[in-house]
Amino acid sequence: MKKLVVIFGLMGTGKTTLARALGRELGWPVVHSDAVRKKLAGLTPTTPTPTEFGKGIYDEDFSRRTYEEMRRQAAAHLAAGQNVILDGSYKRTAERELVKQCAQEHGAAAVFLYCACPQEIVIQRLDIRAQDPESISDGRREILEAQAKDFDPVDLTLPDYWGVNTNPELPAVVEKVKYLLERMD
Repeated sequence: MKKLVVIFGLMGTGKTTLARALGRELGWPVVHSDAVRKKLAGLTPTTPTPTEFGKGIYDEDFSRRTYEEMRRQAAAHLAAGQNVILDGSYKRTAERELVKQCAQEHGAAAVFLYCACPQEIVIQRLDIRAQDPESISDGRREILEAQAKDFDPVDLTLPDYWGVNTNPELPAVVEKVKYLLERMD
C-alpha cells in the first residue's frame, strides 16, 4: 500500500532534517511547507521572511493555502503510484484530517510522525538555523512559545500517529522510522 508520511511538530524539532534524510534513504519525494509557502509568495525558498507570529505569509489564510498546495502535490505523487513525505508544522488538527482524507482518496495509508525533543535542543537548533543562509525556515527562538501555545493537541494514542524523539543521532532515528514503516506492509 502507498504511504503518505507527515512529519510534523514545533519549529526546531528536526522535522525537515528527518524528512530530507528519510526521503533520501527511501527514494521518496518530500514536500516542504517552507518551500511551498515561499513559492506561493513569489519568493525563493531561502529568502528570509521574519515576521511576527501568525502574520504575513504565516497568517491562517496563507497557511491554509500552503497546506492546500501541499495536499495537491501529495495527491499528484500518490496518483502516480509514489509514496510521499510532507514536512510542516501541521499545527491544526483540521489540516491533519484533510491529509488523512487525501491519502484515503488515493488508496494510501497516512502516517503522522510527531517530532519532539528537549527544549534546550530546540533552542540550540533555532540559534544555529538563524545563522544559516541556506535555511528555508523562518522559525526563530522568539516565536517558539507562541507556536507552542497555538498548536492543537496531538493524540499519540491514535494508531496512525507516532511520536518520534529527534534528539538521538539522525541515522538512528531514520532507521527506527524505516523499521516502523516497513512493519506496516
